Amino acid sequence: MVEDPLLSHPLSGSGELRPSFELVPSEFLRKALAMRPRAPKPAASAFSQWVYSLYGQAEGSEEDIVKGKKAEKEIWEGRGVAATCNDNSFLRGSRWKWSLTHNGLHLQDTDATPYFAIPHLLVKGEALRASPDLVYESADRANVIIVEIKFSKQPIPKNLWPNVWAQLWCYAQLAAVREAKNVTVVGEVWGEVWPKRNRGRPNLCLRALVRRDPRAPPYDRFFRKLFDIYAGKI
Repeated sequence: MVEDPLLSHPLSGSGELRPSFELVPSEFLRKALAMRPRAPKPAASAFSQWVYSLYGQAEGSEEDIVKGKKAEKEIWEGRGVAATCNDNSFLRGSRWKWSLTHNGLHLQDTDATPYFAIPHLLVKGEALRASPDLVYESADRANVIIVEIKFSKQPIPKNLWPNVWAQLWCYAQLAAVREAKNVTVVGEVWGEVWPKRNRGRPNLCLRALVRRDPRAPPYDRFFRKLFDIYAGKI
């Protein structure tokens, strides 16, 4: 568990954690049917933004997208300290039999990032485009870890938000990932915390880190249904 530096009291005296994001799947899907996108885009990020629109406010966490992209280089560097795991040189030095096989973070001053097409996920006849932030594979390719990084100043539920898991569900459908024996998806949320005297610049901080199995039947069934609604199949 990660203690959120933006909370004054991350844990109460009884050890109670932050509240969960609660939703009733049937009601959420009913709302999704009523709010189908008029012009869905064949991109995992667009699917995630639509899922966010089903529960979020206009001033919510998605307005951090632009700032988040600008912060990705600093987050990448900060992960080496906070998450103690980053690039292949670190992995080799630690003698872990893992490698970073894809890095979709915006580390250069350009919007261009490599992406994959998922042929069996079609939106208006086009294959869904997906570019995970980070993908790690074990040496035997039996295990895969996919990391999605978000930047937000909003309160964070302990199970994160549905749009994060929607995006990671898409990434779990990539061909190389589907061939793996075990898959773990990870949602990381970063933010900024100001020094106590509020001088200088804010410090980057890791606020939350949550792992899930995207192949768990309830997870897969729920987001597959949401994607079918998004793509106009239902």
